Amino acid sequence: MVKITLISLLLLVKIALNIINLGASKESKVYFNAQSIPNKIEYSEALFNMKPRNNALKIISKGDILISEVLFNPRNGGVDFVEIYNNSNHEIDLKELQLANANTAGEPASIKNISLTKLMIAPKTYWVITSNQANIKLNYEAKFPLQFVQLTSLPAYSNDKGSVILLSSNQVVDRLNYNAKIHHPLIQDEDGISIERVSFEVDANDPNNFKSAAATVGFATPTYKNSQEFNGEENFVNLQSKTFSPDGDGFEDFLTLDYQLAENSSLATVNVFSDRGKLVRKLLVNQTIATKGNLNWDGLNDQGTSCGIGIYIVLFDVFDLKGNTKRFKNTCVLAGKLN
Repeated sequence: MVKITLISLLLLVKIALNIINLGASKESKVYFNAQSIPNKIEYSEALFNMKPRNNALKIISKGDILISEVLFNPRNGGVDFVEIYNNSNHEIDLKELQLANANTAGEPASIKNISLTKLMIAPKTYWVITSNQANIKLNYEAKFPLQFVQLTSLPAYSNDKGSVILLSSNQVVDRLNYNAKIHHPLIQDEDGISIERVSFEVDANDPNNFKSAAATVGFATPTYKNSQEFNGEENFVNLQSKTFSPDGDGFEDFLTLDYQLAENSSLATVNVFSDRGKLVRKLLVNQTIATKGNLNWDGLNDQGTSCGIGIYIVLFDVFDLKGNTKRFKNTCVLAGKLN
């Protein structure tokens, strides 16, 4: 019985060692002594609780991490930022990444380590690299304020043209060659407006893959989804509720319009009319608009006074640079207490 048990234990140990040493060469020899043999129960628990080492987390492949958004021409008193996106299905350590610009030969230069310590970022998240995160948060909405990395300084990015380069182990994993002509042609003052990636499935330097951030989101979207990302072919403008009562009670105080547009870089004009056709409020006037979002009407007219109880029509007109136009019409009721 003792002999059979010992043979069984030795067989189990041999199997385990073969599993552990899968990467070893056939010539490799493993030595052990009888005192190192665990009992059967301990060995079984160790075998079933063994976890493979995930070395893949240290290897960043091209396409895993991508340039998502760049502010290269900030307003006076502002700072640049580069937003990156974890396009993979696993965590990525920012310690393994570097940020650079390009020299006159087009080669990576002014290379900066993004993090000196381990900093894991989750899949499908947006992170902003800047020299002054407080400045970015002051000037733009940052929906995820912890998703910032602050460096002493960024590589220099010209206001006219340049290159933003991401590297890992001295290999380029993504590169954007930008110029000011990327901005929407109807924008007169480009200062403080970022450029955003439309698709993570298309090369960064595709001529149509970066667009000006929309006015409706404040001209930049640091730490969250880009305003010009493609959302699908469907176009719609819907009311969350056809009735609202702006009385400050916390329930349906605003009329909210949810919208989605198939074409990015569109402009919109949104007006509110009374049931008699009188224009009472201009919500948007020829402003660049996100491909998906919402707009609110607080029940006030253009003079800042409350509109009366009644029926109102909201016209949502959209046009793009190709000359295509769309009109969406919704009717709502502004309700309130009768005196």
